[in-house]
Amino acid sequence: MIELTEQLRAQIKDTLALLENYRSFGPMVAEGIDAFRKIDECLAEPSPESIVEIKVLLQGLNEGIGPYRGLVPSVAHCLDELNKWVAKQ
Repeated sequence: MIELTEQLRAQIKDTLALLENYRSFGPMVAEGIDAFRKIDECLAEPSPESIVEIKVLLQGLNEGIGPYRGLVPSVAHCLDELNKWVAKQ
């Protein structure tokens, strides 16, 4: 599980680097960046409480990316991988 969480954290790092380029596009991007950062913190030290927090954050991210999924495929892929991981927890 540690190896998988490290892979997810690396994907989050790449996603954050990409999203930082779009921060000026509006508050929704900044909120997404904050959510990914919080998910990364939770993955660093997973606990039952942090998994619940990840689920809540992912719900918001999944709703927010909806119409933009095709424009940011690497972000969508990262979300898909996080959703798969959290579903197994």
